[in-house]
Amino acid sequence: MRAVLLVVALLLGCGRRAETPKAAPQPPADSVLTQTSESGPVKVTVELSPKKPRLGDPLTLTLTVTAQPRVTVEMPPFGEALGRFTIVSFTPRSETAADGRVTHTQRYVLDAPMSGRQRIPSLRVEFTDARPGQGPDGGAESTHEILTDELALDIASVLPEGQVESELRGLRGPLDESVARAQKLRYALIPLALLVLAGGVLLARSLRRRARQRVRVSAYDVAMRRLSTLQRRGWPKQEEADPWYVELSDIVRRYIEDRYGVRAPELTTEEFLREARQQLRMQSSHRELLETFLSTCDRVKFAGYRPGESESQQALQAAQRFIDDTRLLPGPAPSPAPPSEVQP
Repeated sequence: MRAVLLVVALLLGCGRRAETPKAAPQPPADSVLTQTSESGPVKVTVELSPKKPRLGDPLTLTLTVTAQPRVTVEMPPFGEALGRFTIVSFTPRSETAADGRVTHTQRYVLDAPMSGRQRIPSLRVEFTDARPGQGPDGGAESTHEILTDELALDIASVLPEGQVESELRGLRGPLDESVARAQKLRYALIPLALLVLAGGVLLARSLRRRARQRVRVSAYDVAMRRLSTLQRRGWPKQEEADPWYVELSDIVRRYIEDRYGVRAPELTTEEFLREARQQLRMQSSHRELLETFLSTCDRVKFAGYRPGESESQQALQAAQRFIDDTRLLPGPAPSPAPPSEVQP
């Protein structure tokens, strides 16, 4: 009797183990491109999968930013710096842990433009550290940015290299009636699919335009916040003039890049101004103010000039006036300036 009970218990135990669901298989570690950057209280991770795609495979790009408490993060706007890749879907998400850490996630599903060597440019993440004593000279807060490394990958062609159809196939026989009906239905659905595809393209373009508009409008708020932080640090002494004016110049340059869509962070002042004259519809008074301001910053950075406190105050006020006069207000675009005041 005991032997019978033992056999029954073993059979029941085996049955229960057989019913236990298996864990979902994890993707191999070498199937994901991963890059991590860290600056102070912020950690940025970029993941791209699959690592070795074929043309037509959906690519999943995940940007994860983890920040400590009292650190405010500004994620890249929708569609920024993704090169020639088409955005199929976009999912932002934020979570707060029990210890106060905040994790921001942006997940993109991308479509590659072609096979061969492709790259996803660097992504820029800005954050403001408001923890006590973390600002310059023990100030209340400081603004920083993290620039991720670009991701490069090889996208394989649909047909493997060297594969050629060497023989011609014979004619197929007549189609079965059900197959013929299925083909007719498929051909009838093609116009509908094209219409849906066109609607999706128009929707994606509209979302991109709105995202760019939000960046252009928010450029004013970002720049004024950075100027306010710089002003709270106080006017620079003789030995502190160089880094102070470097940051002041960077604030104005970044504002122009975001406000007008000019991507030229590595150009010299002369090249930057030439690029601005060619691309920007800016009033002559604003151009003169910008040229005078950047020339003053260059005198400090490259000519060893050491301005007094009043000159530094005037330089910061000039930056504030330029940004305030050229800000883009939300709503309909303003009417163009008279031809005499517009750069040809």
